[in-house]
Amino acid sequence: MGAGASAPNAFDKLPDPVDEATAMNLLGKCFDRADWETITGGTGAVAKQTFITVVTVRNHAPSLRAWLEFWRIDELLEMLESLDVMSPTDLSLLEEKEITKIGLKTVQQKHWGKAIAHSKYLEAIAFDKPPVPLHLWLESWRLHRLKKGLFDLGCDVKEDIIDLTDADSSTLGMKLLEERRWKQACAQLVKLIRAFNFNDNSRNSAPSLETWLLSLKLEELTDPLTMLGAYELADLGDLDDRELASLGLNKLQRKHWDMGMLQVLKAKKEAELDGKNDDATFRGWLESWRLLRLAPIMEEMGAYVQQDLLDLEPNEYSLLKMRPLEAKRFEGAMIALEEEFNQWA
Repeated sequence: MGAGASAPNAFDKLPDPVDEATAMNLLGKCFDRADWETITGGTGAVAKQTFITVVTVRNHAPSLRAWLEFWRIDELLEMLESLDVMSPTDLSLLEEKEITKIGLKTVQQKHWGKAIAHSKYLEAIAFDKPPVPLHLWLESWRLHRLKKGLFDLGCDVKEDIIDLTDADSSTLGMKLLEERRWKQACAQLVKLIRAFNFNDNSRNSAPSLETWLLSLKLEELTDPLTMLGAYELADLGDLDDRELASLGLNKLQRKHWDMGMLQVLKAKKEAELDGKNDDATFRGWLESWRLLRLAPIMEEMGAYVQQDLLDLEPNEYSLLKMRPLEAKRFEGAMIALEEEFNQWA
């Protein structure tokens, strides 16, 4: 965008309505005449708030495809993905020879120039976190079992979920605790969409190593990481510079790797939150409290990790069909678990 767009309070200082000359000066190389004609209806001016909303929406695309569609070059999606591009700010890291191979046509070159300018603007304002894909969002809420059902309903990105009716979601066959997490997740998703935040997957749950790699287009590292002894996401925090260099990451892959390290740190922290600082796995936690007999019942209810049990109300503990001494140990386990998560929160 133009230099004016990144200046402090630039949008607050705009006149109302906004005229074409002002819009061009603010947006610079990112000014798009087709968009301008659409929002002004040919009048040559547009209400200030409408103009700001259009710019905000473009800055917060829910996916790389959506962003490319803004600039009318979505036909390049497959080619760009093959070059490890995940988000708009990745474009500036492409080599000139890679751009040449794309073979842009005359009009595409004009749209590409605007897209590159916008990419650099997003990088300048430090908005370079890629949108969170559906499979990563589902796993962060421990709803990954619903993935196939959602795909069958036509949900390709997490934002599609808000179009589902109660009748649609009833076909997903959710378990008791899954349904509770689903309601929490959907409520948070609506808030994020209203705030144009498509990049947040906030939840006290880090993804699996497999999902983490897939979400960052690094799935080809699965075997090399296995050979290094990394089996879970938290293991990546133990890699030193020499071991990381052995993976042979290119510039884009290294950028994505560094972005994902925040989730690795969360995974290492989460490994300590088990109500007993001895075994981070759900099975290990149950064994440490001598509650392993309850594992099948918990899974049937939709509890896949310790913290899922925090969604149970005390008057629902009877659903676990515990024996007297198991009930006493379970109560102690829940107190310990709540204390740890409250300290972390």
